[in-house]
Amino acid sequence: MRRSRSSSFRSLLRRQAPAPLGGIERTVDSRQVQVVDGDTFRYGPERVRLRGIDTPELSEPGGQAARLRLEESLRHGPVHIVPHGRDVYDRVVADVFIDGENVAEMLRREGYAKPGS
Repeated sequence: MRRSRSSSFRSLLRRQAPAPLGGIERTVDSRQVQVVDGDTFRYGPERVRLRGIDTPELSEPGGQAARLRLEESLRHGPVHIVPHGRDVYDRVVADVFIDGENVAEMLRREGYAKPGS
């Protein structure tokens, strides 16, 4: 039995769409993430908030620089996400690693954290 083109196309889309995190630790391709701001990115339907850091909002001084730095760091390899729960905005709060390095710690060390956070 031959599959229709639309059926094959839908099947291909299902295979390529990122699966929701659902609290499960996983490593994802960096091309599957989209940075929102300096401490949040999207992976499929999920918004992922870096645990342990608060960066300036995009409208605040340093906010755009923090976003660009997070974007740059996430492009350096597979993104390892270790969920720890959800916040009040229903974002997945997670430790995120690139090449074994904690991204939040790297951003803090480089001066992207808000003072006092």
